[in-house]
Parts: sequence; structure tokens; C-alpha cells
Amino acid sequence: MGKLIQTSKVKISKESGKSKIKRAEIEGFPGALRMGIHGGIAQYFKLSPDEPMASTLDYIVAAVGACMTGTVAGALEARGVSANPDKLQVEAEGRIEDVDGKMILTNIKLHYRLKVPKEKRATVERALEHHEGLCAASESVRRGITVEWESEIVEESEAETGQTPAATTAARSSD
Repeated sequence: MGKLIQTSKVKISKESGKSKIKRAEIEGFPGALRMGIHGGIAQYFKLSPDEPMASTLDYIVAAVGACMTGTVAGALEARGVSANPDKLQVEAEGRIEDVDGKMILTNIKLHYRLKVPKEKRATVERALEHHEGLCAASESVRRGITVEWESEIVEESEAETGQTPAATTAARSSD
């Protein structure tokens, strides 16, 4: 286990109704990210969303792509090569598959398009060979992230629900 640098805190809620829309509020930042379903993911769940939007898996692809872009941009700039949008463009593509009856993000592929001075080409190629190992998001996904959960269940009063719910507690780790 490593030395703690920061704890990311995010509050997540599902929007009311039968939609698949979730809201994520990152502590310290205004507003909420909204996530839902679209395309093949909606088809997988046999749903037709009223409001198609980026899924949680799209956000994972975007996070890895953004981190890798930032890492390679930093490596280029450290070597005197511009990483401005007219010089560095990146497309990230995530492959989402049905694996053993479960929807899984199985692959993230990045395509870099770089415009560099001829005399810097070899330097840029060396930077590209080593940048992935410096990307926190890519390394986190590649190594596998431990996911743990716990629950706290509060029973509603009979007056609130009209019935008596059963109480349960649970905890799980993906180790």
C-alpha cells in the first residue's frame, strides 16, 4: 500500500423516476456531473432513454484519455515541443463488451495525432514510449482498483410506507 496523497470524495444520487440518470457531485467543485445511458448500453438494458447521455463507462474512458493526454502533453512541453490543440489531438475509444453476461469495459485505445518539428521527432517518439507508466488513471485501471462498499440501512416508520420493511446490512470488497 502506498502513501496517501488525497481522498477523492464524491456524492452520487439517482435522479427521481425510472431513468438511469445519476448525478455525481465532487467535493470542492460546483455543480454535478450527470450520467445515464445511450446507444449499445441502452440496447443492452433493453431501454430507450428519454434523455440519452454519457454513461459511467464513457466517463472512465474520458478520464483515462484525459490523464494520458495530460501526461504526454507534459512530456512534450518539458522537451520544448508544443502541446497546443493545433499540435496535439487525442481520440480515446473504449470497447464495451458482454463478457459472461456482464457489461465490461475491456479496452481503451488512444490515437494521438501530433505535429512536431522534424528535428524533435525522435525525442517525441521516446516520450511516447514512456508516458503511459506516468499516467495515474491508466496505471490505476491497468493494475485493478479495489472496490469496497458498506451500507447503512434506516427503516422507515410504518406511517411513512404503510408496511414494515425488513432490515439488512451488508459489506463487500472486490479483493
